[in-house]
Amino acid sequence: MGPFFYRWSRHRFAGQHFLRWLQIDLLVVAGIAALGWIPGGWISAGAALALIIALFAGHRYWQTKDFVEFIPGEMPLVAPATLSSAAKLPIWASGYFSVEDKHQHFTWLQGFYRTFPNREHALICLNQPTSLWGFGRSPESHKGMWYTFFRPEAVQEIRWGDICFSGERLSGIAVTHTVHLPKQGIFKPARETQKLAYLACPKHEDALAILADLLYDRYAADAASKRSTNGFAKKHPQDTWQKLSG
Repeated sequence: MGPFFYRWSRHRFAGQHFLRWLQIDLLVVAGIAALGWIPGGWISAGAALALIIALFAGHRYWQTKDFVEFIPGEMPLVAPATLSSAAKLPIWASGYFSVEDKHQHFTWLQGFYRTFPNREHALICLNQPTSLWGFGRSPESHKGMWYTFFRPEAVQEIRWGDICFSGERLSGIAVTHTVHLPKQGIFKPARETQKLAYLACPKHEDALAILADLLYDRYAADAASKRSTNGFAKKHPQDTWQKLSG
């Protein structure tokens, strides 16, 4: 149901998204039924109102998941290792994106994952205009390149599993990371909040490489701490990693 709610809330016609038009139509049906103009009377009206509530609840439920289904799996055995700063691994990304002063949640954007020399991770994706039934259009203001950036210290949790959307089931990673939200008006001050980024990989080995890259940051700090003496970390030319599970 995630793809249904995403597409119907993403595409607009005459200023309203399709999901809102469906709810309006059901409200009209409920009113007509309550007046006795169609068979069923109050039963039909109640059924229409129940569908309105179900659509509202279903949309909110899938919206919290960025409209994808994440199926947790057992963490694979990988040796933490850094990606080359030139590496760009193809992904389908879902979650929170930004560009300049704009912020938006998107689902299943095609792009790639990379890590810069300063260890900042990036999801760089393209959002292309789409239509529903040939006349409902996605917002023009959403087209173009969108980005997610997070530094190692912002990562709160890393989970492995399968990510499903619109009939696709790909190996992937769910990353919980901290995001700084700028001030928006009087009632929304600047704040820190947690966001989820879903990284679905067409190639299983790319998902493993991204996982190894993310785990490197987590366990590098632990290794440095274990090598410290009298509170000062000894520099080591090379870390030897054991395979990690969980």
